[in-house]
Amino acid sequence: MSVLVTGAGGFFGKNIIAHLNELVINSITYTRKNCIQDLPDLIKKSDFIIHLAGENRPVDEKDFDIVNAQLTASICEVVRSIGNKIPIILVSSVQANLANAYGKSKLKAEIIVQKFKADTGNSVYIYRLPGVFGKWCKPNYNSVVATFCHKIIHNLPIKVNDPSFELNLVYIDDVVEEFINVIRGDLGNKKVLSVQPEYTITLGKLADQIKLFKENGDALVLEYVSDELVRKLYSTYVSYLP
Repeated sequence: MSVLVTGAGGFFGKNIIAHLNELVINSITYTRKNCIQDLPDLIKKSDFIIHLAGENRPVDEKDFDIVNAQLTASICEVVRSIGNKIPIILVSSVQANLANAYGKSKLKAEIIVQKFKADTGNSVYIYRLPGVFGKWCKPNYNSVVATFCHKIIHNLPIKVNDPSFELNLVYIDDVVEEFINVIRGDLGNKKVLSVQPEYTITLGKLADQIKLFKENGDALVLEYVSDELVRKLYSTYVSYLP
């Protein structure tokens, strides 16, 4: 099996490709170095598509639509023109419920693949993900966990405006496991697509926990990580150590 991963150079992509390699599943990559004209040749070689590529913080808001919606439309058109049914996982966001430019572009991408599925019968799996954390996520970008880990490790100040603000999070390895189950056809009777477990933690508690990792490490005290979320946060934290 060959899996095309768009956005392969990003946080999600690096983790997914690492797991595909462990399972000896061939990965085909589409990154920012590629262009739309590369898609037909890449898709022809693919048995499955994981569409991760997206724009989070463009200089121009028009790029939200170009990358998040128009690239999705191009992928669907290429699959349609080839004539083969190639299943597609679309990574969307809970922000598709919101009226901001990013959310609107994600919702538009969802509508595009849903119409494509209705027209062709091609399998499509849409995942609206909350905040995703884990190794290789870029600090000071779109993950507060990555930002806190990086800054606390390097003794840089962090800013917590509202300590009671609740974050909904999923761990990258759980995301990857879910996607691999889709590729293998192991969804069972699952009717609502989501990544589980999903964790809820306040911003204040998150900051305190990561500070505790730093304090224990400086004191050469072994971290107590029996709690599932704490264990995954600690695994993420150590990935940012120099």
